[in-house]
Amino acid sequence: MSQSRRRLVPLLAERDFRLLLGAQCIAQMADGLAQVAFAEEIVLDPQGTPTRTLALFALTLLPYSLLGPFTGVLVDRWPRRSILVWTNVARAVLLVSLPLWMGALPGDAALYASVLLLLGFGRLFLTTKGASLPVVLHERHLLRGNSLSGGGGMISALLGGVAGIGVAAIASTETAFLVAGSLYTVGALVARRLSNPMVHPHQHLERVLVAAARIAAELAEGIGEIWGRERARLPLFGIFVLRVAAMFVALIAIEVIRTEYAAADDSGRLSASALALGAAGVGAFIGALTAPAMGRRFPTPALLIIGFVVSGASMVIAAPILDLTTTVGLALFAGFGAFVAKVAVDAQVQEALPDEYRGRAFALYDILYNLASVVAALFLVAFVEFSLEALLASGGLLVLLLAWLLARAMRKAGMFPRAETKVA
Repeated sequence: MSQSRRRLVPLLAERDFRLLLGAQCIAQMADGLAQVAFAEEIVLDPQGTPTRTLALFALTLLPYSLLGPFTGVLVDRWPRRSILVWTNVARAVLLVSLPLWMGALPGDAALYASVLLLLGFGRLFLTTKGASLPVVLHERHLLRGNSLSGGGGMISALLGGVAGIGVAAIASTETAFLVAGSLYTVGALVARRLSNPMVHPHQHLERVLVAAARIAAELAEGIGEIWGRERARLPLFGIFVLRVAAMFVALIAIEVIRTEYAAADDSGRLSASALALGAAGVGAFIGALTAPAMGRRFPTPALLIIGFVVSGASMVIAAPILDLTTTVGLALFAGFGAFVAKVAVDAQVQEALPDEYRGRAFALYDILYNLASVVAALFLVAFVEFSLEALLASGGLLVLLLAWLLARAMRKAGMFPRAETKVA
């Protein structure tokens, strides 16, 4: 038995951990499937526009980001097993019933409301899952448990996305919604089998409004702490910029796919989307494989700059020859650059802040990630009269310029060691 398998045995021996992981992976597979179906309805629609995409991001991601940090208030008050079950049930009912009431609201209102609710229930589910892991696992297994949970969830969402593309192409988006709803139902049934209801006494808990006000004050204090520490502030600024660039590339890819295929060619658009999504996933996977070796060779801040350079240079190179093939290649390099940069930023933020501020830092991290999607769409709408090639080239040059400015700022802050590289 390999060493990695031996490390997994104690984790998978815990029945409740297996059930929790199973419920999570099934739910995240449904997430990927549902998101593809919504993308086909709103984002990949041949009649769609960048303004419509901006409206989707603004109306769903902004409220989701602002309310996200407060989900812990609910998790601490309700039985966690019940939350895991009912968030899946709610999403199943939402998707299965969507075709029945979608026409009752004007325009895309039903789709926007559904995406917002789906994201909200998903955030509550994942927050509860994170709070439940220490209950179902011994403390010494938590690191591996978190890693397995994170990796399993990411792979499940990607598989769900690929499955969603196939279902939507062969059947319809309505069928994709039904399949996703069925998966959420299975996830609820799996979560229901958890032996520990994870009920917590309420007598020592603050009132909901008091707790929410305290969280808002603590988040503001955490932002102040981050702003006062360059070693945390600069990496977070860097990942925000790079996330904007990655989402900008994704939006450019959507526009290329729209123009490449006729309005009636749904399967062509979905297949091209699958290629681009798969390429980004391959790039991220290559980043995951190579980041440890690069981390031994270069100081951690350099990995962030490498992510910038790879992303910016690939945008500039792809711009003059922009078509479907180069878009897929661009997605691969963007996925690689974004993942390498994220690994670096995670480590830098963890090292730069005291433990009591790390949770708030990553709550801000999550908000910035979602805000970046809105900013990327806003840029595309603001400069919609320019060609995609010009926008991509300009964006790439801006990323490279910001890489240089960020490297200078980090060097000035003493974040680079005197020696440029580290030898393994």
